Amino acid sequence: MFLERMLPVQIFRDNRRLISLLLVVFLILPFLVISTTVIVYSADTDKDHNISWLKGILLIILSFIINNFVEKNKEESKDNKIGDEPLIDINTTREILGFHVNWLTAEANSYESLKNNWRNIDMVAPFWYTVNPDGSIESRYGGYQYEVNSFASNRDIKVLPLINNNQRNNMILVDPNIRTKAVNNIVNLVDKYDFDGVNIDFEFIPPWTRNGYTAFIKELSSKLRRRDKLITISVFPKIDVPLELQGAYDYATLGSLVDRIVIMTYDNHWSGGPAGPIAPINWVEENIKYALEYIPADKILLGIANYGYDWPPVGAARDLSAKKALELAHEKGAEIKWSEKFQSPFYYYWDEQGQKHEVWFESSSSMAFKLDLVNKYNLQGIAIWRLGNETDHFWHTVMNKLRESNRTS
Repeated sequence: MFLERMLPVQIFRDNRRLISLLLVVFLILPFLVISTTVIVYSADTDKDHNISWLKGILLIILSFIINNFVEKNKEESKDNKIGDEPLIDINTTREILGFHVNWLTAEANSYESLKNNWRNIDMVAPFWYTVNPDGSIESRYGGYQYEVNSFASNRDIKVLPLINNNQRNNMILVDPNIRTKAVNNIVNLVDKYDFDGVNIDFEFIPPWTRNGYTAFIKELSSKLRRRDKLITISVFPKIDVPLELQGAYDYATLGSLVDRIVIMTYDNHWSGGPAGPIAPINWVEENIKYALEYIPADKILLGIANYGYDWPPVGAARDLSAKKALELAHEKGAEIKWSEKFQSPFYYYWDEQGQKHEVWFESSSSMAFKLDLVNKYNLQGIAIWRLGNETDHFWHTVMNKLRESNRTS
């Protein structure tokens, strides 16, 4: 009985806007009829004043309906957009992609990291290939490694080799014939090794190649998807990044063509520039919000850095793994400070020549704030640059923040 009594109320609530509109129409109608009658059938303007009381009553009723029904309905709609309850289900199993590199830096072995942390990795992108200006594919840093491919594939980790561009020549983005040749060579490579897909990492491509790059991704996407293969791309962020670096990426179109987009939210300060945070939290969030205007959240992997830079007084900085940055601070007796503004650690030290160095790096603590943004905006997951740079605590933070379920076998 309770449900039966509540049914008309619920119907009214669900159709409040329509009912309000009908009430407005029915109330305005007599107002128009009366006003028209006065104008047509009477030349005496005093008669119009005689019905002013009726107009006043009608206006009061209309105001009451608009303020209490129509405007209230708008407010409820607004609450649904920004309230605590999400409009979509929260993703509780975020995807984790790890970039794998063959070159070794001190205590930063990508393969060892993959073997030790494979239960928390869904996709691995080994940096194995480059597309040459003539469309051919060149192996990089030793190229394909059987043990990496075999280890990952046997544990249901998708292998998506990273393929970058020759940054000195953009002919593959300009010449349609070379573009098609490059696409076919990439597809043949995927077929040869039965890769699960690719990660296209074309960087420093000028804005005037925008249409050519989009056409390249469109053609490659079409051929890979016919084979049930994944196409992922890495792109520069848009906010506070020079146009010559990010202008070629058409976020909206690319979002419809690929399976995942890695937003490389790191190197806000880089080795060739002044010292500063690698991935300041405010900058990262602004770029997430911008990307979400054009790309669905379930296609975005947030780029996560686990490295830093050591800036001398003059000249370029040297890169450090997150582990090495902590070790260096200990060696030099440096006090690690924390920037509340950027949510990032940094420190100073003096070298043997008495020169002051400034070090900024990404730690597990700074990463935690980025992972909070992944959850806040319900992104699909993260992409880690790169495997092997991280501390052990890094993975504890990833599991805690992203609620990633460990594999059991």
